[in-house]
Amino acid sequence: MPIICNDNTNGCYTGPYYPRPIFRCCSGGSCGGPNTIVNPSRSEEWGFFVGGGLAVTQNQALPLTLNASAGTAVSQGDATTVGLTAGSYQVSFSVTASSATSPMEFGLQLNGSVLPYSIVTAAGDSTDKSLSNSVIISVPTNATLRIVNLTAGNATVIRSNLAATKLLI
Repeated sequence: MPIICNDNTNGCYTGPYYPRPIFRCCSGGSCGGPNTIVNPSRSEEWGFFVGGGLAVTQNQALPLTLNASAGTAVSQGDATTVGLTAGSYQVSFSVTASSATSPMEFGLQLNGSVLPYSIVTAAGDSTDKSLSNSVIISVPTNATLRIVNLTAGNATVIRSNLAATKLLI
């Protein structure tokens, strides 16, 4: 089994990816032979969405507007839906909100199912709280993604955002 190294230190990989991929070393540690990327790298396909300024009820999706994008992998669906093509994605989201109900919770919903590892929680004490999370998801076919209020009551969303970047795995 080849050793794992980062061939980038000798300047042989200058692609547009960040973080730089870690390769399995070729013979002699050079890039002259077949390499296999062993960590994910970003593609140049992404979308950034913004929203906020409204009250949402339990299990209601937050409205989002596509603010900036590159490529076609990430798109605007309806007012609450982010469209994703098949692949793997790094998804980061944040919500600044308040609620009188505790705990205040938000999470990501993929094709109608809440991703349990995406849920963020704060005390619901009627003060503004900022919640955020970043996850990597695998989407086998075209899918829909939403930020959902999981609080057992109403929440007032001051602002929200979601960034989805397709990964090269």
